[in-house]
Amino acid sequence: MRFFLLKTFGNYIEASIAVSILEEEGINCHLEDENSVTLMTSSSGIRLMVYESQAQRAAEIIQEAETHYLKTISCPFCHQSGFEKKYVTESHNSAVKKMPFGRMIALLSKALTKEGTSMQIKHYVCSNCNKEFADLPS
Repeated sequence: MRFFLLKTFGNYIEASIAVSILEEEGINCHLEDENSVTLMTSSSGIRLMVYESQAQRAAEIIQEAETHYLKTISCPFCHQSGFEKKYVTESHNSAVKKMPFGRMIALLSKALTKEGTSMQIKHYVCSNCNKEFADLPS
């Protein structure tokens, strides 16, 4: 059987939780590149791999789990529960500059890639007051 890339993660904890959820549902999966250190934004991150024949069901399970989890988070402004994901397009260099050593990485990236590249950044929006967050509030 062939494996299919279901999702990439920026940190090991989220990736490990996804594997646990999928294995609990009988989905065969594993992580690739979980030991790699992501220094460059061009790194692929931690890759969640599933059997091709189980990919659609695995995607549904992950989506359901994430949607359920977002409903349990309380907004620090309005104190109501419920968040939604939103993707925002940012220029590659503005996103990189926020990272440690970001200016140096941005200059190197600009020298090696086309100028004007962009990337999708995940944000979270409170379902009640519409406040937007780069990271989920704790």
